[in-house]
Amino acid sequence: MSKRIRIAVDFVVALSMVALCGVGYAAISSTTKASPKSPVKPVLALSSTKIEMINIPAGSFLMGTPKSFAATHLENEHPQHSVTLSAYSIGKYEITRGQYREFMKAGGYSTQSYWSTAGWSWKVSNSRTEPSYWTAAQTWTTGQTFTQTDNHPVVGVTYHEAEAFCNWAGGHLPTEAQWERAASWTGTHANIYPWGDVWDAEKCNNYNDHNSAGGGYQRYQTALVGSYPSGASPSGCLNMAGNVWEWCKDRYGDNYYYQSPTSDPQGTTSVGGGFHVLRGAGWYGADSNSRCSYRMGNIPNGSNSFFGIRLVR
Repeated sequence: MSKRIRIAVDFVVALSMVALCGVGYAAISSTTKASPKSPVKPVLALSSTKIEMINIPAGSFLMGTPKSFAATHLENEHPQHSVTLSAYSIGKYEITRGQYREFMKAGGYSTQSYWSTAGWSWKVSNSRTEPSYWTAAQTWTTGQTFTQTDNHPVVGVTYHEAEAFCNWAGGHLPTEAQWERAASWTGTHANIYPWGDVWDAEKCNNYNDHNSAGGGYQRYQTALVGSYPSGASPSGCLNMAGNVWEWCKDRYGDNYYYQSPTSDPQGTTSVGGGFHVLRGAGWYGADSNSRCSYRMGNIPNGSNSFFGIRLVR
């Protein structure tokens, strides 16, 4: 793994909140935004059991970033290449705390069949019974205390927990290619951001959002799932930029795109590919890492206040 990517990974593991290697994080500030009159409600009332899915037809799309792209980006996004995917369905929203609660109530942490061998071993050795940051009241970094509801995205999940949830829900985590196709592809070209090619801080939950018309959330907290409808992807998925980083099924490879299969790629199989891909940036993101082609990896037992889940079937 290159030094530059490892620094980006170490940033997430440590929650250092510092602008590193041109990744695009804003500088730390202790100033929070003015409180909005009321947070924007979700687009739909989300069921704690039903997961709304969007069908993605089979076809090809362009994945990655062209070498001619002038703005800040990472070498692991090269080369841009054509990928053909089989048809699949992907969650319109990030998985909510309410939906994850149903998994817990159904014996998610006591049913070994939902877990991989490595995941179950990790769960048992750590006596894990719930995600990190599960308590409703949270105060992250220098932000104000806020209350996570059942319509907020679940956070603090490791790759192992995200994988187990998806097994219980009758699906799996998206491959990196499935995630990017749903986030960027218009049918003729790939958007830089889910909504288009121009950065707009009011179209996702990120460090620089401050307009109550866009969302108006305080810094250092998640937004209700389904917020920021103007930031929807061409496929109709919400919150694919900002809010939480979303685990992908693939193991991460720094130079994977140079040898990636052209059809239904599944991630690196190389020795040392022990990290798993994360996509989509989080509530502390900015323009660079909110791009659809931005990619990073983390250890499978890593958890953070901006790691979450999106389901694929």
